[in-house]
Amino acid sequence: MKLQEVIDNTIVFLGKALNGNGGFADDELQVMQFCVNFALSEIAQEYLPLTAECEVCATGGKFYFENMPKRVSRIVSVRDKEGNEVRFKTRTLYCETGKDGDYTVEYRYLPETVTADGDCEVDPSVSSKTVALAACAEYCMINGMYEQSEGFAERFRQDMRALTRPVRTVGIKARRWY
Repeated sequence: MKLQEVIDNTIVFLGKALNGNGGFADDELQVMQFCVNFALSEIAQEYLPLTAECEVCATGGKFYFENMPKRVSRIVSVRDKEGNEVRFKTRTLYCETGKDGDYTVEYRYLPETVTADGDCEVDPSVSSKTVALAACAEYCMINGMYEQSEGFAERFRQDMRALTRPVRTVGIKARRWY
């Protein structure tokens, strides 16, 4: 989904009058981009994490997060060349493995900051409407509209509960015929 699509939904939810630039002044558009980026980070950290895997080389028994392709939020697992799990300790800027070598790291990451006409990096099951609700909640909070913010936040939480609800299979007990 595109940033513009999320902002269009946000305009509809906030009820702004549509004029030349979509109802927002330039400074409001910057605030809205901040709100959308905040919402994307919240979704990735709290509800539907983004995961990736990469190869790293540990020197001195550790590898640094700055050398990884995405912004690391949490290390999930570290495996050696043979595929065996390796014990690790996560620190602020790096991860300790205890030994030098090449490792495969599975990790959760934060989405990149979205700018004008950029793509929003989020789980495919999340709609632009859901991201817009979270952005509206943040926008209203920043502007001191606390009651409206709580209303948007509750609608956002309802959407996220529906997306993250576990799917249960219905089973029928086996019958015995006598």
